Amino acid sequence: MDNSITVAQALRHARHDFLNELQLIQMKLDLGRGQDVKSIIRSRAEAAVQLNRLTALKMPATENWLLTAEWRFPEFRFHLECLAEAGMATKDAAFADWLEQFFNSLKKQAELASDIICRTTLKEHQSGFQIGLELDGNLPDALELPEVPGILIQKDIAADNTKIIVSAKMEG
Repeated sequence: MDNSITVAQALRHARHDFLNELQLIQMKLDLGRGQDVKSIIRSRAEAAVQLNRLTALKMPATENWLLTAEWRFPEFRFHLECLAEAGMATKDAAFADWLEQFFNSLKKQAELASDIICRTTLKEHQSGFQIGLELDGNLPDALELPEVPGILIQKDIAADNTKIIVSAKMEG
C-alpha cells in the first residue's frame, strides 16, 4: 500500500471523527431530538459489530485498508458490512492491493466527483471469499479495473449504480 498512514495519523483521524460525533449528539440533545440520538448510537454500535467481524477474518492488510479508506479517500463515503465468518489469509495482500489500485485509479478518474457512496460487503462464497463493492454517485463511464494475480473481478453497471465483485477461490 503506497499511501499508508501512521498509527498517530489514524488516531488523530479517529479522535476527530469521535469529537464530531459527540458534537452531533450534543446538538441533537439540545434540540430535544432524542430519537435521533438513539439512532446515532444504534448506528455506531452496529458499526462496531461490523469492525469486530472484520478483525475476526484475520486479514490484516485488507482490514487496515478498509479501516483507513475513509481518511485516505475522503471523496468516497464507505459503508462496511462483514457477513463472512472466515477470511482468506493467503489472498489478504492481493485483496488489499486490488482495493488500493482501484480506488487510486477511481480517484484520478472521478476528480470532479465527490460524495461517491461505496457499500462494501465481505462474504464467503462456495470455496472462496469475496468483497462486493456497490458504488453510487457520479462515476466515470469506463472504470479501470486493476488486474492482480489470483483475484477475479466481475462488474455490473446499471443506470443508478455500479457493482463490482472482487473474489478469490481457495487454493488446492
